[in-house]
Amino acid sequence: MQGSDCKCVIALLGAPNSGKTTLFNRLTGSSSMVANWPGATIAIDYSKITIGNERICLVDLPGVYSVKGASAEERVTREFISRNKPDAVIVLADSTNLERSLYLPLEVLELYDNVVIALTKIDQAKERGISVDVKGLSETLGVPVVEISALQGIGLSELKELMLRLCKGRLKLEPRIELLVPPVFSEAYNEIRDFLVRRGLSRAVAERLALQLILNIEEARSRLKKLIDVKDYEAIIKKLGNVLGIKSSAEIELDIITDRYNKISKLYSKFVKVKSPRESEVKVSKIDTLYLHPVIGPVISFATLLSLFTLAYLIALGSPLDIIARKLGLKGLSELISAYNPVSLTASFMDWLAEKIAGLAPDPRLADLLSKGIFSSGYGVGLVVSFIPLIGVFMALVAMVEDSGLLPRIAAGMDKVFRRFGVSGKAVFPALISFGCNVPGVLSTRIMDTYRERIAVIMAAPFIPCTARYTVIMAFSIAYFHGVMRIIVAFTVYMIAILLHLLTIRLVTRIERVEATELILELPRLKTPSLRVVWWLTWDKLKHFIVRAGTIIMLASIALWFLSNYGPKGYVSWENVEDSYAALVGRKLSGYAKLVAGVDDDVSWRIGFSLLNGLVAKEVFLDSLAAVSPAKPTEEGHVATLKAYKLEPYQSIPLLILVTLYMPCIATLASIYAETRSLKITSASLVYSIAVATLLSITARLVLEFLF
Repeated sequence: MQGSDCKCVIALLGAPNSGKTTLFNRLTGSSSMVANWPGATIAIDYSKITIGNERICLVDLPGVYSVKGASAEERVTREFISRNKPDAVIVLADSTNLERSLYLPLEVLELYDNVVIALTKIDQAKERGISVDVKGLSETLGVPVVEISALQGIGLSELKELMLRLCKGRLKLEPRIELLVPPVFSEAYNEIRDFLVRRGLSRAVAERLALQLILNIEEARSRLKKLIDVKDYEAIIKKLGNVLGIKSSAEIELDIITDRYNKISKLYSKFVKVKSPRESEVKVSKIDTLYLHPVIGPVISFATLLSLFTLAYLIALGSPLDIIARKLGLKGLSELISAYNPVSLTASFMDWLAEKIAGLAPDPRLADLLSKGIFSSGYGVGLVVSFIPLIGVFMALVAMVEDSGLLPRIAAGMDKVFRRFGVSGKAVFPALISFGCNVPGVLSTRIMDTYRERIAVIMAAPFIPCTARYTVIMAFSIAYFHGVMRIIVAFTVYMIAILLHLLTIRLVTRIERVEATELILELPRLKTPSLRVVWWLTWDKLKHFIVRAGTIIMLASIALWFLSNYGPKGYVSWENVEDSYAALVGRKLSGYAKLVAGVDDDVSWRIGFSLLNGLVAKEVFLDSLAAVSPAKPTEEGHVATLKAYKLEPYQSIPLLILVTLYMPCIATLASIYAETRSLKITSASLVYSIAVATLLSITARLVLEFLF
């Protein structure tokens, strides 16, 4: 098998929200290696697992509703299956919504033989009074059908046994599925099929290839060219040209889709039994009414996001509970909350660790590098690690909203908002992904229906604050503000970034004359979030941040320590940091820092140095500020590092706006180029983000100076 050393490859295929990610995580386990499949143009994860004594590559294909469409995900899925020829494809169908979710399995059965259908979320289906005649459905389709709940572990043993039998060749699959060919094309279909059979292709392969040619699927022509000689190929293409003019490709596909849903309806009526809906189903419809309302929906979505911020601060920092306790005269309780919240405890642990490691170092300079340069909560990796509890809590809250089914409803409710800015509501998905990291956010713009829509969203994606910038926002709000003002400042900066994201989309769509396409989105049923799924989703986002702390941030911390502790004359002490290489670099941007933040000469070069390093990663901005701090902190921790700069609100807020808005990191810039293959668009994105960030920061400084 190309790209792996596995003798057996099994692909997982399912629509979004079908439970595919949960099943993949459950089958692979948290300790399994997950990597990108070699040669894939879109990220395809796979994991090597062992079932019995068989080594299996389990491939997680992109979430798609169809394998015959023209989107990048659908094309990559077809290409993977046709080129790599996996030993089996496990196609998922949501058992709580089989009238729609059976569409993908039936479509796949029309194209491939080795298919297993997994009916997911069977526990939820039974709770709703849904029962499926699995044996009857399996006999009718001619392939194994298994009921599973990845969350509860139901049916996984049976599924693994099927996987093992398929890999060892003990299970021969013969799908009994009738190919849906529009009557108007039946004569041409039969001629092409029979022609291919006479040229040596098996009847099953000939039937499927003939149907794909009728549907005008691009990959089918490429495959045909490899199977037959040029003369025969040209004869078939000529035949196709004579018949395809009768109807457009869209009309052909619509006929087939209609026939397929009619077939699903018959299967559903025969093999699925549903009891009367419960009262909870009625409540769900009321929630949908609120979130999808054209006026109330965006307001509720906005309130949901604000609630996530407030809860994250409350759980991870105890804010504003500490302020409330102090106002009520409960000073002891306030100090207890401030000292023993998750962020403070993590910072204290990092300081303790830094002290212990420094004590083992044989040289004072090495001790200083290990303590201040890397592990201390006021510097280096330790500073970034101190914010892991806050980021983890926020991501866990987002994961709860996602697993409950509310996140797609927020997206659907925001469709009208995005349309006002020139794109469909699909643009909300790259935006939501960018809250974790802008790199996959840029990659996910492939979901947009047109190239121009995609370019608009790519230009806007870097403005969405990722976890790294979330760290900076939280650090500034904690260091320079108190109580409720922390939440207000952080949320306001976030809202500025989101508004700028939308305005950028509008600007590009106006320039490119983009028309928004229609949003077609399937909403999953609302449910109580699963702690296991919440953990998986949280860890998936958090591990990227932790890996960066252990690699990029570690290397950057060491480099920054050397830059701030050495200069042209050799080693410099903290008191003489102005003679360091860091100071030489920072002075080149001193004037820019003064313009943006209104700081004096002593602080401006330090900020200039940090802004430049912030292009590596936004966490490095904080690391740089710590490395060239203007004064030794009077208290331990990351807050003290920032407090040493003694910035006023009219200085800290403009600086925070600047750091939040200019290009998040070099990796994001590289992903923009990789997706567009255009130096012009990539350069425009960088210059535009810096120009807008600078303009808004200067404006904020002037307004705040006037007010304060």
